[in-house]
Amino acid sequence: MNLYNKIPDEIRQKIKRKRFSKGETIIFPERENNYVYFVIEGSAEACILGAKGTFSSVYMYTEGTFFGEVEQFYKGKRPVSVIALTECIIDVLYKEHFLEWLSNDFESTKILIREIAHKLIVGSDTIEELSSLTIKERVLRRIFIHNKNNTLSSLTKSQLSKEVNAPIRSVNRIIEDCMKQGILSYEKKKFVVIDENSLSGYSM
Repeated sequence: MNLYNKIPDEIRQKIKRKRFSKGETIIFPERENNYVYFVIEGSAEACILGAKGTFSSVYMYTEGTFFGEVEQFYKGKRPVSVIALTECIIDVLYKEHFLEWLSNDFESTKILIREIAHKLIVGSDTIEELSSLTIKERVLRRIFIHNKNNTLSSLTKSQLSKEVNAPIRSVNRIIEDCMKQGILSYEKKKFVVIDENSLSGYSM
C-alpha cells in the first residue's frame, strides 16, 4: 500500500512540493535531515559514501516510494546521500507534522515499519553482495544501473572509478576488455551498451 495515499487532509495541507534536477543531491550525507520525501515523479538513488570519496548504491527510489523516514527517529547523522537520477518531483513533509500524523494513525505506522524493515534487509543484502564482487563486476553493475536509468551518456571514467572504488587504470583496463568482448563501446568520452543481454547479468 502507498503510504502517501494514507496522509490525512489536515497533514497533506502542510506538504511542500519540490523539484530536483537530474544529478542533484536531495539528501546530503552527514547532515541533519528533518523531512520525509515522497517521490511523485522520477527516480533517485541512495548511496553510502566512503572515506575516500567513493560510494556504493544501496537503494533505488521510484514513483510511490519515500525516504528520509529513518532520520526522524534517529538523532545521529547518517553517511547516506540521495541523488536524483532523473528530473524529480518530490513532496516533502516536516518531521513534526510527520510524527503528528503517525501518532494518530496506527495503520500507517505499520506500513512505515514494514517499509523500514524491507529497506534494512535489501540494504544489508546489497552491501554484502557488493563486498564480494570483483572490480569488473562492480564496473559492469554500475554501467548497467546508469544504462537502466538513462544516465549513461553523462557517466565519465573518473566518476565510474569513484563509484566502484577502483583506480582509473583498473577501470580503463576493464573497459578495454569489455570492448573486445563486444559488451560496450567507449568513443568520444561516451559509453554505449552493445550487448544488453550480457550486461543484464550484472544487475544483481
